[in-house]
Amino acid sequence: MAKLVFKSRYRKLLIGLAIIVIYYWSISGTDTNPINFIEGIPFMIDFVSRMFPPDVSNLGKFLLKALETLQMAIIGSTLGALIALPLSFLAARNVTSNRFIYHVVRGVFDTCRGINEIVWGLIFVSMVGLGPFPGVLALAAHVTGALGRYFSEAIETVDPEIIKAIVSTGANKFQVIVRGIFPQVKPLFINYAFYYLENNFRAATVLGLVGAGGIGMELITSMRLFRNQEVLTILIIMVLGVAAIDRFSAYVRKKIIRIERLE
Repeated sequence: MAKLVFKSRYRKLLIGLAIIVIYYWSISGTDTNPINFIEGIPFMIDFVSRMFPPDVSNLGKFLLKALETLQMAIIGSTLGALIALPLSFLAARNVTSNRFIYHVVRGVFDTCRGINEIVWGLIFVSMVGLGPFPGVLALAAHVTGALGRYFSEAIETVDPEIIKAIVSTGANKFQVIVRGIFPQVKPLFINYAFYYLENNFRAATVLGLVGAGGIGMELITSMRLFRNQEVLTILIIMVLGVAAIDRFSAYVRKKIIRIERLE
């Protein structure tokens, strides 16, 4: 008994030391220094103070760019979801018996998801030029990987008894998916899709940094020209836009859940 207690304490000690070493290595490698942060606070206050009052002289142009960003998020999210939806069934263990197809589709999802939207933006800007279209493609590529992974994991959690009951009626694989699997995962699919619509609005603003359209291009231009008051105006529009999309998506999700319960 004493030997087991000693082993347990020794293991905990090793884990604790490993955590300390990892954090020390991470802090030293990133030059993390709280003193530098504290010393920089006056400069940050000075920078923020020069942003007031917000400059609304170009408000109309910024609002149009914000709408363009929303359009990018909508189309990018929709394209990504439409591609991810059918592929996700091929990446679910309980649907795909062919291990080769399963691993290939999973690999595609991991690749799309593992490459950041900014990198996708650079790739598509070099392919189709500047503007919102490469931004749409960048969002769609990343969303395909992210939603595909989440969708496939949701499919793997369905109740197998329901599937067995439908199979026992003589249903083919397509009928099993439509009648047995999809109704179980539809609420999760909707939640994930709306989450990525919100996320893509934020991501689309950043894509402007690489020339992929949207309000992000206005933001980086204003920052480079030290138009701090315009920067504040753009940031306010971005925050309000994200908040509005969040409220709208929450409202739609509630309505859909209510309809599902009534059915």
